[in-house]
Amino acid sequence: MSNTRLPDGQQILLTDTVGFIRKLPHHLIEAFKSTLEEVRYCDIILHVTDSSSPQMERQMYVVYETLKELRAADKTVVAVFNKMDAAGGDLVLKDPSADRQVKISARTGQNVDRLLEILSELLRDRKVYFERIYPYAEAGRIQEVRRNGEILEEEYTEQGIRVRAYVPKEVYGKLV
Repeated sequence: MSNTRLPDGQQILLTDTVGFIRKLPHHLIEAFKSTLEEVRYCDIILHVTDSSSPQMERQMYVVYETLKELRAADKTVVAVFNKMDAAGGDLVLKDPSADRQVKISARTGQNVDRLLEILSELLRDRKVYFERIYPYAEAGRIQEVRRNGEILEEEYTEQGIRVRAYVPKEVYGKLV
């Protein structure tokens, strides 16, 4: 697990699961599934694929079949085609099951910034924009915005603290 800050300032938590491996003994597959079931609780799945692998399409198929088994096929998926430096930049790659896709090289850093931008965009789409002036007596409520949202502007005025922010839909009702 690692905390990562996106270009727009949002803080996200990334966790890695064990890769989807074919032809494992049955008892190991069951052990991995219990770990992979955590995927049901995530917001976005980064489906990282080795674009230099000759088995790439088969591996992608196994991932989507496993997501179906785990009842996580409805999650937002970003296809991340890694190792573009090894695969060749002109390679045409598509993942018709993914909501978004990006070609990167984790080794060289190529397009990693674009991946982070995509994550920012997807997360912002799940939030509600709001503006509000909180009286100084209610200034503590702004902590809820900081903890769960993204403050764009905070201005101290005679009437109170004017906040422009994005917050998750489920938090919005508590703040207005």
